[in-house]
Amino acid sequence: MGNTTIGLLAYADDLAILGNNLDTVKQNCRKLINVAGKCGLKINDKKTEYVIIGRRSREYQPGEFMEIDNHKFKRASHFKYLGSIITQDSDLKMEMDTRILMGNRCFFGLGSMFSSKILSTKLKIQLYMTLIRPVVLYGSETWTLRKVEEKRLAVFERKILRRIYGPCIDSDTREWTIRHNDELKNLYQKPDIISEINRRRLMWAGHAWRKEGSFIKAVIKENPAGKRYRIKKEVKAVERNTQWREAAEDRERWRQICLQGWS
Repeated sequence: MGNTTIGLLAYADDLAILGNNLDTVKQNCRKLINVAGKCGLKINDKKTEYVIIGRRSREYQPGEFMEIDNHKFKRASHFKYLGSIITQDSDLKMEMDTRILMGNRCFFGLGSMFSSKILSTKLKIQLYMTLIRPVVLYGSETWTLRKVEEKRLAVFERKILRRIYGPCIDSDTREWTIRHNDELKNLYQKPDIISEINRRRLMWAGHAWRKEGSFIKAVIKENPAGKRYRIKKEVKAVERNTQWREAAEDRERWRQICLQGWS
């Protein structure tokens, strides 16, 4: 962006070196190795990997290993940074698989509570919203969902709601049957998981815009050139409204906009 380039992402000892090409990455990595050595720190070759990220990254084959002086780093197809999985083609499938898997583990771990005849339905809904859904939606502020991902998340949520509300008796056959999607929606009476993701995205956008001096705000102002392959409809709606930045400055007003949805 302009003349500014980010070459390093660092959180405690979780480091990620960035570059537009391998030569830049090698140069920055060599600097890090030298500086770390002066402090008595060493790079662990087995725990250090490199990933080439891009829509055509699979076609680019520089080699299985990247060698820097006496170090040899293996190429990977993805890596986890601060709890989120970043893949070489920037696809959400692996992240979605992991999030839903973790949500299922949490759900089955609480299975006795969701099957309990003692706990009320209201309390079970509260358990879902406070213990399970946050696990699934970790990092969702930066997601760009396609229909396939939205469907998977909706199916996951409906599975839990069906367990909470239980089956019902069919008025025609007088047999027990699972509840239909419309029935679950009428019973739940809360924004579904996709609406919650949209709300979080807008909340995060407002937070990023209000933070003076941040690089994220600079990116929003600069509007970097390049083709956007996928963009969510709620983001398009915000971009069409020239007053969104002014609205985001008012924290309370922006909160109400996020709750009501942007139209």
